[in-house]
Amino acid sequence: MNLTLTGRHLEVTPYLKAHVDEKAKKLDHFNSHIIKTEIVLLKEGAKDVAEAKIHLSHAVLTAKGEGKDMYIAVNDVVDKLVAQLHRQQGKFHDRKRPGHRDEGREAGGI
Repeated sequence: MNLTLTGRHLEVTPYLKAHVDEKAKKLDHFNSHIIKTEIVLLKEGAKDVAEAKIHLSHAVLTAKGEGKDMYIAVNDVVDKLVAQLHRQQGKFHDRKRPGHRDEGREAGGI
């Protein structure tokens, strides 16, 4: 997975980068569909904000996480992305048509 980490109005420390890398491992489960991941860490007044964008082969997902600490904001945004990826994966699997054998069983066949 191609991960881009950017800091606006703050310096990205090695500990923060390691934390983001560790949390981004949750997204590796969906690696076959993920093309690129962009995470932007920024300060908005007293809040710390993490914004993320995931480019999939068929969609782009975005999420925003906030917290009093940057680590909390990163955890929040990754949890939101995992939930969106689960929903997206469910939509993809629901869209598949059932096979010929499955249709006969539903109609009272075998």
